[in-house]
Amino acid sequence: EGLAGGLIAALLASLAIVFLSGRSLLRFEIADAVLLGLGLGSLGIWGDLAKSAAKRDAHVKDSGQWIPGIGGALDLVDSLLFAAPAFYFYGLARFGGSAWMPR
Repeated sequence: EGLAGGLIAALLASLAIVFLSGRSLLRFEIADAVLLGLGLGSLGIWGDLAKSAAKRDAHVKDSGQWIPGIGGALDLVDSLLFAAPAFYFYGLARFGGSAWMPR
């Protein structure tokens, strides 16, 4: 349920960003939004799994204790481990590095 909910939320957020930007901020099309929503959502899950595997190998339950209830700073950014570089390289490949330039 969490996997499906996360992917649906990522897809809806990606589509909302494309529609709400009014094509003035981003040069992403609907196909980009679908691909990035599902792809980056999946990579976010893989980032969480990779972080969990590393913590398991290190025999560590939490990667930090500054904020109660939060497993540490790494738990806050684990989904970005794979998704952020993928988004960056997608922008370079798709737009030649000018993905954020207005049309």
